[in-house]
Amino acid sequence: MASVKTLAQSQDLKSLPSDYTHFKNQHKSVEASPEVGIPVIDFALLTSSNLDHRAKAIHDLGKACEEWGFFMVVNHEIPETLTNPLFDACDEFFDLPEEEKQRFQTKNPRFPFMVRSTIGAEHEKVLFWRDYFRFFVHPEFYCPDKPQQFNDLVSEYAEKTRVLARKLLQGISQSLGLEEDYIEKAMDLDKTTQIFAANYYPPCPDPESAIGIPPHTDHGLLTFLLQNGVGGLEIQHEGKWFHLNAIPGSIFVNTGDQLEVKKEKRSNL
Repeated sequence: MASVKTLAQSQDLKSLPSDYTHFKNQHKSVEASPEVGIPVIDFALLTSSNLDHRAKAIHDLGKACEEWGFFMVVNHEIPETLTNPLFDACDEFFDLPEEEKQRFQTKNPRFPFMVRSTIGAEHEKVLFWRDYFRFFVHPEFYCPDKPQQFNDLVSEYAEKTRVLARKLLQGISQSLGLEEDYIEKAMDLDKTTQIFAANYYPPCPDPESAIGIPPHTDHGLLTFLLQNGVGGLEIQHEGKWFHLNAIPGSIFVNTGDQLEVKKEKRSNL
């Protein structure tokens, strides 16, 4: 099956193909206002030697996890001199000829490389308007051999995000009143799987009828999301959907299912 990118660039595309016509959005999105602003965590304060600054950042981090499950991280020490070339390299991969991308294609979700133009194309009645690829970078490192600079960029990014994840999990542990390394030890963090993924959403002839990815939760511990300045991401908070207005240069963090702690209401009889 041809990629969505190839389909979108076809001169014959005049309207959205029926296979990609999705349900109409049942939720009405709203822009996040200052009163309900998505929490922002300053990583510089979270790792500060100033105990008061660090305590405040830990408190804010815990509150963000409990009340939202999302937050944006600023001053995260992952420079744009790394992320911008990484965005460019991902674009280069999506620009590869179809036969080159097919070389990495697999239907096995446990295989180190996964390159697909749709999700579950053989089984879904409706296809998603998205190309994506993903592969494992820890504890074993895999990376496509094209484009040429991809390997070094992904390796450096994966290492820096592991450091960021470890520091955030330490703060989350402390916000729960636990030892700093509690989550790290409980999850045996050095042996956990880290996945690198990139999504490409090409221009759509009928965006109101298509969908790039359906509402979902992430199954891991933490998901880090970098955006290239193009909007479209929506999050749910207290039953309402909000467009994410990302701070330029920030990293959007989603707490995954493995980290979620649900509260149970108990009645005393």
